[in-house]
Amino acid sequence: MAYERKTIDTWELQLNYGFGWEYTLTEYTKKEARERLKEYRENQPQYPARLVKKRVRKEAIA
Repeated sequence: MAYERKTIDTWELQLNYGFGWEYTLTEYTKKEARERLKEYRENQPQYPARLVKKRVRKEAIA
């Protein structure tokens, strides 16, 4: 019997508008998350942005 993961990896894009880090969006692939990060940095360079890796239970998504 093969092991089945109970979680999936997601990447959160967070921005800091001067009041601390705020959740903006979630992507399910690292490639898409990096593309969104690049877009936010190009369009809003005055605000710091970062990606945070999270694990989410499969039951919470389905």
